[in-house]
Amino acid sequence: MRIASLLPSATEIVCALGSRPQLVGRSHECDFPAGIEDLPVLTSARIGQLPSSQAIDRAVRDVLRDALAIYQIDVDGLREIRPEVIVTQDLCNVCAVSLDDVRAAVARLAEQDVDIVSLHRRSSTRSGTT
Repeated sequence: MRIASLLPSATEIVCALGSRPQLVGRSHECDFPAGIEDLPVLTSARIGQLPSSQAIDRAVRDVLRDALAIYQIDVDGLREIRPEVIVTQDLCNVCAVSLDDVRAAVARLAEQDVDIVSLHRRSSTRSGTT
């Protein structure tokens, strides 16, 4: 099974469960455990490094005001690595890519069959196959 993780905690869980060999892609924030830095990065932030919390808050508000997501997904990168499962979350659109954006990206992979597993604070829910 080919797994892409778009959430640092999910990457750690996948690896802790012994599935590191199946991990084929990660988010730009995934940096643990050691060795995953060689995996393709599938997400990026629309805002860069900023000097203060106030500057970050202002930049995030500006992005949201323009009706943009804070994070973007590399759909071409997803297509290239051909994941069978994408692990993400649906709790916070400021913390990681939104579940809606993951669904939209998967919908653009019409030729691929991908399951989305969205972690939630109490359980995981399967979002369906596209």
